[in-house]
Amino acid sequence: MGFALLVFIVFIGLIGTLLPAFPGTGLIFIGALVYAAISGFAILGIKALVVLFLFTLIGVGGQYLLTSFGAKTMGASRYGIIGAIVGFFIGLIFIPLPGGSLIGAFSGAFCCEMGFALKNERESFKAGIGAVLGALASFFFEFFIGLAMVIYIFYLLWPHLQVPAGDTIEVFRQGMQPLVLFAPHML
Repeated sequence: MGFALLVFIVFIGLIGTLLPAFPGTGLIFIGALVYAAISGFAILGIKALVVLFLFTLIGVGGQYLLTSFGAKTMGASRYGIIGAIVGFFIGLIFIPLPGGSLIGAFSGAFCCEMGFALKNERESFKAGIGAVLGALASFFFEFFIGLAMVIYIFYLLWPHLQVPAGDTIEVFRQGMQPLVLFAPHML
């Protein structure tokens, strides 16, 4: 049951890396932590959990950095970068629509550029577009971090999986025909 729960949580977490307002890498880490606790830390030990926690921090930190980097490359000032980051997370929380974080990042960068950096509309708009592009890149970055976490978890678990006799994996390991698995009465 613990393995099935792990697969379910990790799958939801991996999908969640691409969804705004969904803690994808955090959920993958929690799934691994729950599995480790259920299994008595026999397979996923403290070292593995520390590695997964570092992956989680990299995934979350990457969202901040890529959003700010996108704004900076399009000419945002320090105010625009701070506005993009704050707007990104306000958009996650208060705009429960797909793209709420993108709207927040754009609005934050645009408003802070206009209000604090005293830039014109064109420059502020450009900084807002940069924030949106950075926020989009951060979703894909977090997905790849989540994918690396999933690969690492299953790399550690693979040698310890107990496969019942007659299962597809066991049939292919023995080099037998798949017909044996699906229609043994035909032999």
